[in-house]
Amino acid sequence: MKDQVQKSKKKYKRKGQRKEVLFKDDEWDIVKSKAASMNLSTTKYIVKMALSCDYAPQAIFGFAELTRELSKIGTNINQLARKANAVNNIYAEDYERMREEYARLCLLLKRKISTLRRTAV
Repeated sequence: MKDQVQKSKKKYKRKGQRKEVLFKDDEWDIVKSKAASMNLSTTKYIVKMALSCDYAPQAIFGFAELTRELSKIGTNINQLARKANAVNNIYAEDYERMREEYARLCLLLKRKISTLRRTAV
């Protein structure tokens, strides 16, 4: 009798890795809803999304331009500070250039944040 029980257990043994994921209640409701809308079980839906999602590389990839712009602005601010300290004055055109670069930085930040919000959903 023991041999029959052991044989039947081997017959139904699953292949693969089992992992546990903890969802908050509101997150789980969203997962269930999306799985149902695709006519999938929650397990199949989670596996499908995990294998098809390229979220992390996209989120990190777009910051190179932003980092370059921040570096340029930092360099310009340092140049203005050195100049202002040397002559105890700052020219209006230098101030205007710094203000324009600051505005451009704000615009880039808003665009990046907007993009990240769209891709995070």
